[in-house]
Amino acid sequence: MGEGMQHDYVVLARKYRPRNFAELMGQDALVRTLTNAIKAGKVHHAYVLTGIRGVGKTTTARIIAKALNCANGPAVEWDEADPQVQAIAGGTHMDVFEYDAASNRKAEEVAQLFEGISYAPVSGRYKVYIIDEVHMLSNTAFNSLLKTLEEPPPNVKFIFATTEVNKIPVTVLSRCQRFDLKRIPSETLIELFNRILEKEGIVAESEAVAMVARAADGSARDGLSLLDQAIALSQGETLEVKAAVVQAMLGLADRAQLYDVLEHVLGGRTEAALAQVDELYARGQDANGVVQGLLEMVHLLTRLKIVPGLAEQATLSELERTRAVPLAGKVGKANLSRLYQMLAQVAGDVKEAARPYEALGMALVRMAYLAPLPPLDMLLKQQEQAAPAPTLPVAASVGAAAVREVRAETALPPPVTTTPAPWEDTVPQASASSAVKPAAPQSWQDVVAIVREHKPGLAAGLSQQVRCVGLEDTTVRIVVEKGMYLAQDLMRDLRNVLLAATGTRYTVELVENDAVGAAPATLHEVQVAEVAREKEEVAADPIVKAALEMFPGAEIESVQTVH
Repeated sequence: MGEGMQHDYVVLARKYRPRNFAELMGQDALVRTLTNAIKAGKVHHAYVLTGIRGVGKTTTARIIAKALNCANGPAVEWDEADPQVQAIAGGTHMDVFEYDAASNRKAEEVAQLFEGISYAPVSGRYKVYIIDEVHMLSNTAFNSLLKTLEEPPPNVKFIFATTEVNKIPVTVLSRCQRFDLKRIPSETLIELFNRILEKEGIVAESEAVAMVARAADGSARDGLSLLDQAIALSQGETLEVKAAVVQAMLGLADRAQLYDVLEHVLGGRTEAALAQVDELYARGQDANGVVQGLLEMVHLLTRLKIVPGLAEQATLSELERTRAVPLAGKVGKANLSRLYQMLAQVAGDVKEAARPYEALGMALVRMAYLAPLPPLDMLLKQQEQAAPAPTLPVAASVGAAAVREVRAETALPPPVTTTPAPWEDTVPQASASSAVKPAAPQSWQDVVAIVREHKPGLAAGLSQQVRCVGLEDTTVRIVVEKGMYLAQDLMRDLRNVLLAATGTRYTVELVENDAVGAAPATLHEVQVAEVAREKEEVAADPIVKAALEMFPGAEIESVQTVH
């Protein structure tokens, strides 16, 4: 061999593949069961190993083969220099057959594999048949296995590995012992990666290793492949794997920036949140990655709220310790749960949108208005103090958006809604001591005013989503735009409130937008237009105009009448 010839590089996933039960990480229950069975001499004749890719199914199968055929076996420990063990590790053992069912799935090919099954082992103690991706076998091939699995020769063992155990016929499963290999926790993967990096003499930032472990999603092989890639990208004068390199490699948004976005959203600072998203867009970050990062953060905040002592665990990164822990103390569990549900829906919207960042921005606007809802007990107390009409159901949950009124001096009370109602309309029973019913509404503004007295949250939804096409006697015809309320919910609640408030049963008809041409503006749009008109009138005043010229960039925030 020439001096200049280089050896082929062995990837980390192969170089550090577990060789025995002690090195098999994250599968404690499996290891304990198998080692006890081997020590007791009660090894089953057939095993099914199932789990996601890269958790150690094939590796476990080879370790079982080593345990059965090592010189001092069956045993749970052996000498790695044992020729039997080395032959199994190298794939050259005469009695250990590895078969790929994905490329050899026919009954004839399976029959060829088991041609010599009745003969005694050549060099080992047992013949071990390892069939990978066994769910890919045809039904005929499975049927040919049944008799062999039912009454196998005494010196034959079967080990089946699969990622889709539900595709294996129950007739086969019932003849095997099944082991479900778990996803490897991120904490365990971090320990594994740090140990490997130390052996390789490579320095890595803790946040970089944590990023790789999270991206591995429970798969050791996936994580080691990513770590290999990160090391290759970090080649230079000083080999150090930095978080910035891993972040760029994985297409992840900067975690600190994502915490900024989350804090702005939870604080209702819409403009700041959108500015931060614009910066992420300018840097080329993937919108789907941004949403997934926000989902992970909200999940972490919820766990910090629920799991005692999690904030003290060493698995938290420094950024999570300084940003997530304080933030978790400021936000209630109900708001976090609602925020996670919204983000989960946003993930689908962003994935399907033609312009993902626009969809993300609009979603953040909605969430910014929703986030600062007060706690439920406070809302209930406020509603009790407001003495609502006794004919209305008692409020029991938060559901509507926290609406910021355009005029500061006419801010709406906190939104409150009733408990989730069935699809059918319910008619509240009138009380004998009910207050005097108001006069029948003469306009849509009157209708919303009546609703606002009893259900402010519903009134906010009517103001922002509903265009009233007509109000005739006891019939209300409306067009409902998309928003926080479903059209059916708005119609049902409106009927119930009008009946309770006026004693008259109203009919609420839903009209398609296309059927009415130019539908009237919503009350919210009317109010916005009125505010804009007032600002224009004030801006035309000579004194105000002169003041604006003195301060370039100044804007009229609001117009108030002083009495």
